[in-house]
Amino acid sequence: MIAAIAAQQVTVLRRKHVLTVAFATMIGITVLAGVLGWASRLTIIGVYDESVKLLASRGGSAPPNPFLLKPVLSLMSNMVIYVTMIGALVALLLGHLTLAEDFTVGIAALLFSRPVTRTQYALGKLAAAMGTLGAAMAACAVVSVGALVVVNRRFPSAGDLSRLVVFHALSWLYLSVFALVGMVTLLVARRRALGLLCAIGVWLMVTFVAPQFTSGLRPSQSLNPIVDPISTSQTFFRLTSKGRPFSVAEQFKQASAHILHTGPSEPIWTTVERTAPIIGLMLVLSVLVVGLVRRHDFVRSDARE
Repeated sequence: MIAAIAAQQVTVLRRKHVLTVAFATMIGITVLAGVLGWASRLTIIGVYDESVKLLASRGGSAPPNPFLLKPVLSLMSNMVIYVTMIGALVALLLGHLTLAEDFTVGIAALLFSRPVTRTQYALGKLAAAMGTLGAAMAACAVVSVGALVVVNRRFPSAGDLSRLVVFHALSWLYLSVFALVGMVTLLVARRRALGLLCAIGVWLMVTFVAPQFTSGLRPSQSLNPIVDPISTSQTFFRLTSKGRPFSVAEQFKQASAHILHTGPSEPIWTTVERTAPIIGLMLVLSVLVVGLVRRHDFVRSDARE
């Protein structure tokens, strides 16, 4: 029954072209990250070639090619910020729409007249949203490999491929959190417009407000995939920095930077610990969705909408 509910929800999203937009957006930002990485490579190589010519004319020796010193996966470093910004919004909308239609057309009220439990219904909806995001991130991983092949003119090594898979798996976990937020806010607010507005407010809090309080980052600095927090010598930031381990956006960016080799080196266990708040929040929100669905009055929601 859970699989049937999930399959039906995916079919509804596909017929309403939600899946097309979601996949196109996620693949689009992956292509954009690859194009920017390619453009950066051309710029670096162009400057390097001109420098080599200038040094050769003066009898000097050429330094190593700076592009060869960069990590192979640095090409996709922009994906980190694209996931936290654009990907999170797509996940919010996907989670919202997974339940919103049942609020307005009365499907849930009819469905519960059948031998379907509310727990099965909730788990089916969770499977549909998370499965869709998983498929989208898998497609992004394939596009990322293609971009690496085109730019570097060789297939990534097994180590680079494994890191790329781990990064997209972590991105899936992060996006799943926001899909769940879209569901929770709708169930709590009981109105589609208010639920979506509350979900966007949570996104703003996680993406901009929390990093500013826990690391003293300005909003524009939150758009940097590699963050170097300011000194916490000030009393206020020294206190708020205690909550930095619970800022999921910061933990995601720092863990991703380590996985892609674009940030400071750190022990592998530190990176694993950074994923704990994301996984924990996903589990808590999943349980909350199931609990809210079991208590929700879908008939009343249909009438109010």
